[in-house]
Amino acid sequence: MDIKQLRIFLNVAETGSFSDAAKRLNVTQPALSRQIRLLEEDSGSPLFIRTGRGVRLSEAGEKMLPRARLLIEEMERLRMDMTAFAGELHGRVRLGLPPSVGSVLAGPVVERFHRDYPNVKLRVTQLLSGALQESLLNGRLDIGILFEGNVSPALRSQPLWSERLFFITTPHERWQGVEMIDYADCLSHPFILPGPKHGLRDVLEQAARKIDKRLNVVVEAESLAVQMELVCRGLGCTILSFEACKNHIDAGRLIAIPIINPDIERVCSLVWSRDYSLTRATHEMADVITEIAGVMFSSTPKET
Repeated sequence: MDIKQLRIFLNVAETGSFSDAAKRLNVTQPALSRQIRLLEEDSGSPLFIRTGRGVRLSEAGEKMLPRARLLIEEMERLRMDMTAFAGELHGRVRLGLPPSVGSVLAGPVVERFHRDYPNVKLRVTQLLSGALQESLLNGRLDIGILFEGNVSPALRSQPLWSERLFFITTPHERWQGVEMIDYADCLSHPFILPGPKHGLRDVLEQAARKIDKRLNVVVEAESLAVQMELVCRGLGCTILSFEACKNHIDAGRLIAIPIINPDIERVCSLVWSRDYSLTRATHEMADVITEIAGVMFSSTPKET
């Protein structure tokens, strides 16, 4: 069992096809099949089940998959770190951001990081918090930002800032002169919000339960852009940070009213998997995010 065989195993698992994996790896299918056969002999069990449409993982293959992925990732991290010590920083960083954070933070972070480390390949992915956390846990992302209260114990976290959430709606005359709104009063309005797996939804649901109320969600929108468009059309209200809606507020399409009784806040944290060590390049990305977030957001929570 060697790294080459594990790479082949992962590619077959991802494509579900020996021929597609062979094309991806630029090897012949017989050579690829031989390596899989040797790996199966080493492991003592068949790793794939042949079907009419290709192959799928056997029970043994399912068990091997996360361990193989971990080993490959560690080898890649080791290679990138050793290369970095030999000269300029190289490697790859895969960053995940939730939509409300990505719309504000992605631009300055990527600009700064690319300027300082031009030889590092950077991939920025925007995902809802549930999918982002899953990608961090399975090694598809190196580092990301999530909201506290929605972070798995299998992830390490470093608080970055806390943000107050506002009642977001259209500038209707009924809101003229309204300087703040009780959370209980917010909940009497129809809402456009992401689904239950989203961190924001979880924060709002918990706050509603504490005052024995329920959210009236008329539309679930998993895209921040769609959410904003529907609110601008007057189809419902939402609750978000001021920064996430700033462009619409500045343009006069939306207004943001502070929520009280209670104030609704959430802590944004830098997170990464406990199972995957950070490369030097990822450490540098963490430093860039921490520095820029410290400048952009004035309310920074203390580490615990």
